[in-house]
Amino acid sequence: MSEILSAGSIEGVVRKDVPERVISRLPIYLQAVETIAAIGQTTVSSETLAAQSGVSPAILRKDLSQLGRSGRRGVGYSAQDLAATLRSFLGLDRAQNVAIIGAGRLGSALADYAGFQRRGLRLTAIFDSDEGKVGTTIGDLTVSAIADLATWADPIDLVVMAVPASAAPAAARIAAEAGVRGILNFAPTVLDTPETVRVQQVDLASELQVLAYYSALETATATPVEEHSN
Repeated sequence: MSEILSAGSIEGVVRKDVPERVISRLPIYLQAVETIAAIGQTTVSSETLAAQSGVSPAILRKDLSQLGRSGRRGVGYSAQDLAATLRSFLGLDRAQNVAIIGAGRLGSALADYAGFQRRGLRLTAIFDSDEGKVGTTIGDLTVSAIADLATWADPIDLVVMAVPASAAPAAARIAAEAGVRGILNFAPTVLDTPETVRVQQVDLASELQVLAYYSALETATATPVEEHSN
């Protein structure tokens, strides 16, 4: 049987005590439950939500219990209340201002990503150190000089780093000094930032290498072993 999630705040839940592996799954649950709510479904069972999230029902229920949510059994989770709880816990109950540093091909492509707004993230600025790109327009935004980040009118919460490795450390320092609390780093280098700045590394080549390993493993497993007779 599944639980009914009661409405309310998440007071008493200490975010830092929730394991990182659980936090990494919460956005997946949020996307799944918001998709369910969007088609007019008011409740969802843990089995259905788990299937759409790619985890087992037991893992999903345990993860949600980390947010202090259990409740009555029998009907399922209220889609609206569960979405509100997840958004609040993830800090998406207010819009998070996001900036992209780097107006090259990757930065331009990321600026066109429509998912920011749907996920409670507001892309407010694009910065670059190249004077030739400053003043150009990408989508609805004008590229600004990276030096302007420190005095930007709307404080930037999160930054997407889409610059070459050589430019990333200096850009990260500017972002940290401007009060940015999180950096999603596409640059293939490790950033040295203060403890107040969380860095999430995105290394596409490394991820593809991991996939290559599993692809080779599957190929080796599927290849029949020939029997040789004497």
